[in-house]
Amino acid sequence: MSGTSQPAAPFALGVKANAPRSFKAFRRFNDPELAPLTGRRGRLEPATAALFPSSSLPDRLARALAMGRVLPTKELFESFEFFERVRRPLRAPTVADMCCGHGLTGVLFAVFEPRVERVVLVDRRKPRSFSRMLDAVGTVAPWAAQKVSFVEARAAVAARELPPGASVVAVHACGAQTDRALEAAVRLGGHVALMPCCYFRTADGAPRAVRQALPADLATDVDRTYRLRAAGYSVRWTGVPPAITSCHRIIVGSVGHER
Repeated sequence: MSGTSQPAAPFALGVKANAPRSFKAFRRFNDPELAPLTGRRGRLEPATAALFPSSSLPDRLARALAMGRVLPTKELFESFEFFERVRRPLRAPTVADMCCGHGLTGVLFAVFEPRVERVVLVDRRKPRSFSRMLDAVGTVAPWAAQKVSFVEARAAVAARELPPGASVVAVHACGAQTDRALEAAVRLGGHVALMPCCYFRTADGAPRAVRQALPADLATDVDRTYRLRAAGYSVRWTGVPPAITSCHRIIVGSVGHER
């Protein structure tokens, strides 16, 4: 990574990616009194529905999920804010949500992106409440369910069944699972967006100088950035509001090098 030919952007962006960010999907939570509500780990409750009063599709969807009591509050905001920041560069006929948990992030592509024809949710085990979540979504977006399938498998195994060019997302895929999602995207030749977490021993593959100079999370994500660039991607960093989660950095890789 020495020499003038290597870009310095990831290091500069490491600071920018940790700067405060405003809410984009639900802008009313830019109110300092409301922002702390978005990081709550408790489940959405019917009373929460009052926080989403408009007739917009995002608000109606949030109300339906609140009435269904199927998701943690934090997960709702993570998924919506992540989606709002990556939806355009990741539009593709097929989108795979790796290590998806309930799979709300992937489902949002099925709801809001007409160009997305198929959403594959991938995790080693389907949550018991997944069907309830999808039913709640169906009350306001009945077209979404027919696009969605759930594959119980590891990311690497599921990727073998996906078409070339499929986009890949992974929201808080723990530790090295983020790397498996990155590798799946490179294998498919599709766009990718990752919001990593759990950095225990994830920086081991980074150059020693990087590991010595930077915290583990930043060293890991700088290394991931260069791996994507080496595979032919242009890469940028963004993030969701820190009020939702402390692990808020998003790595977005688009096929094709920066000029």
